[in-house]
Amino acid sequence: MPETSPRPAPVAPLIEGPTVRLRALREDDVPALVENCRDEATRRFVPVPLDYTPDDALTYLHHTVPDGWRDGTNHVFAVADTDDDALLGTVGLHAFRATTADVGINIGPAARGRGIGTAACLLLIDYAVEGLGMRTLYWQAYVGNHASLALARRLGFTFRAELPDFASLRGDPVDVWLLSLRAGDGADPGAAGDGGAAGDGADGGPARPAAPGEAPREKL
Repeated sequence: MPETSPRPAPVAPLIEGPTVRLRALREDDVPALVENCRDEATRRFVPVPLDYTPDDALTYLHHTVPDGWRDGTNHVFAVADTDDDALLGTVGLHAFRATTADVGINIGPAARGRGIGTAACLLLIDYAVEGLGMRTLYWQAYVGNHASLALARRLGFTFRAELPDFASLRGDPVDVWLLSLRAGDGADPGAAGDGGAAGDGADGGPARPAAPGEAPREKL
């Protein structure tokens, strides 16, 4: 039998927006990726190693992300500043099921509160609906991640349920808020600021908890 080399992973398309662009991750993103993943709020809501290292980032860059593009299970983009192309975070589609997928985002602490998460998600939603034909997108936020809930609501996602023990974080079960967005539903980005939190994300943190299905009143 002749030897066959692994099929190369598709390259993430470049998607330009007014303030951010979605592009492929690169090795020069590793320092910013490590900084983002070692952020206290990120570790609270993202199943990354607590002591995230450059080796973890390189494994993510060279294996996890391209494997997801290759087998169609995850489409992960770098979120970069349009001015200097610096990495601000990551955003992606996960858990593809027929014409649906989950949205996940992790914006680094230095970029939060500037509307970066909103801008990145709007580009991703357009890619999912117009580019991939997705009919419904889902958003999962660990219960307590109020910035994620607020961002999802600004984007037009509708609260559906609170699901006990629906996910796990480093082996421990966690409750999840589930929201959904149908293709054609209008997004309402609202104020320029956002907490930069999402299904994969970190928590900007309002002062009081939100009731299920309710976005916090505080401006993030």
